[in-house]
Amino acid sequence: MGHLIACTYDMMCIDLTRYGFSETFFPLRTTPPTNPNDRIMCHFVQVYLKPGCPIPPTSPEWALHHTETADTWQNHFVDMMHDFERLNNIEKESNAEKSRLEPPIDLAGDSSFDVFSSFKV
Repeated sequence: MGHLIACTYDMMCIDLTRYGFSETFFPLRTTPPTNPNDRIMCHFVQVYLKPGCPIPPTSPEWALHHTETADTWQNHFVDMMHDFERLNNIEKESNAEKSRLEPPIDLAGDSSFDVFSSFKV
């Protein structure tokens, strides 16, 4: 969907997800304008991002399918993407540490899954 939005509106489209894979989509066939920061949207909701704020990495499909004309879109945002990855790694490490501190879940006495015992494989 991000590629369609980026190409249709000739804008950079950011897909932000709370849980999952966030991506940035650039137009596939156009050069970026003089100020590409003015051409950013998050799906159909316009979000005004602070200059230099972290953004997710470029969609892998963009790298495969963009034209030479569109090649410089990503160049304007590399530092912002690096910042996003750095912050994302910090959060992953924090979550891993929290997971290590939690006791394992013991389902041995849990009857919630008994409903599946009647199924034959």
